[in-house]
Amino acid sequence: MELTSLRNIGLTDGEIRIYEALLELGETTRTALAKKSGISPSKIYDVANRLLEKGIISAVKKQGVLHFSAADPERLKSFLQQKEEALHQERAVVDQLLPTLLLKYQKTAKQTDIEVFYGWEGMQTAYSDIIKSLGVGDCNYVFGASTGHDSAQADRFFSQYNQQKRKKGFATKIIFNEEMRGNHERIHVFTQTPNELRFLHHDTFTEINTYKDTVLFIMLFKNPTVIRIRSREAADSFRKFFATLWHQAKP
Repeated sequence: MELTSLRNIGLTDGEIRIYEALLELGETTRTALAKKSGISPSKIYDVANRLLEKGIISAVKKQGVLHFSAADPERLKSFLQQKEEALHQERAVVDQLLPTLLLKYQKTAKQTDIEVFYGWEGMQTAYSDIIKSLGVGDCNYVFGASTGHDSAQADRFFSQYNQQKRKKGFATKIIFNEEMRGNHERIHVFTQTPNELRFLHHDTFTEINTYKDTVLFIMLFKNPTVIRIRSREAADSFRKFFATLWHQAKP
């Protein structure tokens, strides 16, 4: 019997092994349960107690010896319902605290001029801010867009980003490395209004993305690194730099 999918509802491997053993053995003692499940006797009670708290197994003492048995599998539905109710309560707490947390975060964020993000999760964090910050009528300016060290992963990432970008409706003026001219997967969205694209002969994995009062330096290594600078002066300066390069780039 394969029950490993029960991990998806929050059971640990040890809990699954004990539950599976009890389904096969029926009511049994710690010694027999340890032998069947492969859990050491010294840990049986700890793991079993967690299952008892979840109501997934039951226990009864007979002549001073504790016996365990699996509860009706329908109990799993009740367990999930309790988890959903607990999650609903946790969400309510977060919703209640969110206004205060945002105020504190915004005060701290204003004090933070430079941040560094690592990996594709870091990329997700940085680009989520672009999606959050821009809307119809806004524009971000991108220079140095390249294939990256892991072009397949980069294509997947930017495909998802571009789907979100379309929904927000903001414009992008982008200068790709010339090598990107044949990469339809990455460039086709920028051929559509309100976007504009051009190409320039240069070879770099560092992309500069400027929007609002923010500048991103994106290094598309195998494990990407993003440096985010929040500065109106820096953003204005890079937009001027972009304008110079835009005139040099070719359609």
